[in-house]
This record gives sequence, C-alpha cells and structure tokens, in this order.
Amino acid sequence: MDATLHTILATSLLFISYRVGYYFGDRRGISDMVQTLITVFKADGIEINEDGDFYITKNGETRKVN
Repeated sequence: MDATLHTILATSLLFISYRVGYYFGDRRGISDMVQTLITVFKADGIEINEDGDFYITKNGETRKVN
C-alpha cells in the first residue's frame, strides 16, 4: 500500500467515525450526561442558566455547584 492510498483510507475512516460519533453522541449523549449528573449528586433536578452557573435541587433545596 503506497502512502497516498494509506492517507486517503485513514482520513476517510477518521471522518466516518467522527460523523457517526457526532450523530449518536448528540442524540443520546446529552440525556445520558444529565442522568449521570443527577445520579452522582443524588439530586432531584439540575438547572444550568445562561451564564453557565450550575445548580442542583436536592430535597427541595437549591444550591450552586460551581
């Protein structure tokens, strides 16, 4: 296999894997991330405002995490 063919093959496989990850990661990744955060903090809810501040609600009490 010459260098040009190898480069084309490797680059195209990287592009395909990027697109597949982008498609599936965007669809399932966000909900999985939120569920993981709720589980880790043992929280009832999570809120992120426009400024990027991260709040969790636990037992009716809201507190800022970051």
